[in-house]
Amino acid sequence: MKSPPRANNMSKTPISTLYTRFVRGIALPLGDWLIGQRMIARLRFLEKAQWWDREQLIAHRDQLLSETIKIAYHEVPLYRELMDEAGVLPQNIRSPGDLSKLPIVTKDMLRNGYPQRTTRETAQKTYEECTSGSTGSPFCVREDPETTGWYRASFMLALEWAGWQIGEPHFQTGMTLDRKRWRWVKDKLLRCHYVSAYDLTDVALDRHLAAIEKKRIRLIGGYPGSIYHLAQRAAELGWNQPIRSAVTWGDNLYDHYRVAIEQAFHTQVFDTYGCAEGIQVAAQCEQGNYHVHNLDVIVEYLDGEDRPVPPGERGHLILTRLHPGPMPLIRYRVGDTGVSAGQRVCDCGRGFEMMESVEGRDTDIIVTPAGNRLIVHFFTGLIEHFREVKSFQVVQREPDSILLRIAPAADYTPEIGEQIVRQLKEKGADCTIQVELVDNIPLTSGGKRRFVISELPHR
Repeated sequence: MKSPPRANNMSKTPISTLYTRFVRGIALPLGDWLIGQRMIARLRFLEKAQWWDREQLIAHRDQLLSETIKIAYHEVPLYRELMDEAGVLPQNIRSPGDLSKLPIVTKDMLRNGYPQRTTRETAQKTYEECTSGSTGSPFCVREDPETTGWYRASFMLALEWAGWQIGEPHFQTGMTLDRKRWRWVKDKLLRCHYVSAYDLTDVALDRHLAAIEKKRIRLIGGYPGSIYHLAQRAAELGWNQPIRSAVTWGDNLYDHYRVAIEQAFHTQVFDTYGCAEGIQVAAQCEQGNYHVHNLDVIVEYLDGEDRPVPPGERGHLILTRLHPGPMPLIRYRVGDTGVSAGQRVCDCGRGFEMMESVEGRDTDIIVTPAGNRLIVHFFTGLIEHFREVKSFQVVQREPDSILLRIAPAADYTPEIGEQIVRQLKEKGADCTIQVELVDNIPLTSGGKRRFVISELPHR
């Protein structure tokens, strides 16, 4: 469900404050130069390119696609093998319509070939980013600073659509609780009040609301589940601090989440959609419409037989990132579903194509005896670091206990399970946790893996 259009010209708000000018013009560009990220340069480009007409965007997108395909073919063994098997040369891929000549790449294909057959050398130092995302199965990609700068610039652009300016105080819930070194510097520089999304007890939520009021924060962001419970608590307390906008990412934004957040904070929710593999896919503008980041990614919508579905129909999302980086992602099956808006044009004036809706994986919430609410990223944010776990699933049948199903890797030991249980309890899972080893985690009839299942009535 989209928010109704509102009068909001924040996307064109001039850069007015001295602090914003300092951060945009001096501090962040200096940081980009030191680490080779070039985020601000990319952001400045996108701020202009978003207003290009569709023809200019298409021409630039197709150029990026051709360059990405060429690099992947010549420098990444997996893609060269796949293209040779399909009888396709790089010059045969010139536009999104040509991508159907190539096979779809899955997580298992990338995981099995990682890193020798799926990565390439760049002129920068590379690093590994591992996540279980919403599948419950660990998956690693290789990044470098320039690749990081690309998707961060698109995320910054989405925040600008929500009315935020770089350097403006904002509130964020997250799972990366180690805020030492560069994260601490980033928080201070960008005036980010970062809090744990692990702890959603009433005490913690009251503390967050007090901080928002004290610091006069006007933008809040984070996982939809955590912002939703913050809004519920605000409504219970009659809290009425004005909030300009709320930005959500990382999980499904359910209709009742959006309604509760907008009503409690008297604001508009701007949802964003990306994947932890290093792609910002789409975000909502002030009109409430999702725009695809057309100069970052090509999105295909396919049915169960991998055939294109028409606009307005739900399809499996296949992503092609338009920046090769150390690990190209071409026709990558991300595991989510969405609906294309076709050639519909948004009243906001941006040339980016639109998505009708983003329909990610289903999620449930575990409520503990002490009243803590454990969203999906409570579990994935911790278990993803255990490579001894191939996949997992959490099931709650009783109010005071949960069942943790683990499909173990070859090097799994009982001590690993004990360590996971201990860390979950330390983070806020105040309940009995039973570990059950299974051969595999079954998929739903729709081909998805439910990572959290609550069989209790909603509370």
